[in-house]
Amino acid sequence: MKDWKEILEKYLEEGKLPLIDSVFTRKVEVGETLKKLRQESRLTQTEKKNRLFRKNMLYWSAAAMFAILFGIGAYFLSEEKQSTGTMMVECELPDGSRVQMMENSMLSFNRIGWLWNRSLHLTGKAFFSVIPGKTFVVRTQAGNVSVLGTKFWIDQKEYEITVSCKEGCVKLETPVGVTALAAGESVHCDEKEMGVVEKEIKLRKILGYENDPLINVVADIEEIFHIKVIGREKCEGLFYSGLIYTRNLDETLKRVFGSLGISYEIRGKEVVLL
Repeated sequence: MKDWKEILEKYLEEGKLPLIDSVFTRKVEVGETLKKLRQESRLTQTEKKNRLFRKNMLYWSAAAMFAILFGIGAYFLSEEKQSTGTMMVECELPDGSRVQMMENSMLSFNRIGWLWNRSLHLTGKAFFSVIPGKTFVVRTQAGNVSVLGTKFWIDQKEYEITVSCKEGCVKLETPVGVTALAAGESVHCDEKEMGVVEKEIKLRKILGYENDPLINVVADIEEIFHIKVIGREKCEGLFYSGLIYTRNLDETLKRVFGSLGISYEIRGKEVVLL
């Protein structure tokens, strides 16, 4: 088949008429025919571009939708929850911070969200040992506690909360007000007011330790229970991570020495390490 467009362009430029077909008898007709062919060619190219654009848009829209759905699914699947019944549970957070949760407590956090936001939700009681880094936030129904790196205790029930700072400093934010605590300070807040917890009634029911020298833990036990530990040389070079119950000597001894495989006997006001 002859390429009429090429023939027309050639002869139109040279000012000659082709003798191929009687339809091309005048130069005007040649120009009009060539113009029509050019318009048809432009329309064809435009349609091709539009089809390609629509095809690409459909592809990228599908890819974007898949990425969004995948991201949402991955985020919710990375939601992690920890809860306790009648036993204490200790867990490690993604950044290495540790939480010792008391009975009937629950916490939740998102592993993906943790990459840029160290935040978790707590219901109940827990002792926190936070690795220094970005702001660390514990959210509760009663208020939020934020720190950078420290050790602290939270006791929360509905809209009441007690916070005790062991190391560093923490900030408590509630609808009632905002306060900052230094090491050794405690505060209690309910729906109406916020007040400092006096040292005499400061929360000492449970103490938490993380990789602390056992010899220091033993010294605390002696002070709290007014006893004497015999054979303390067995504690040299050992470390303890966990809790002690300051109102229960038997439970404390089992938890501390039992976890390290150290046998002992209670003899009146003395604890003899065997």
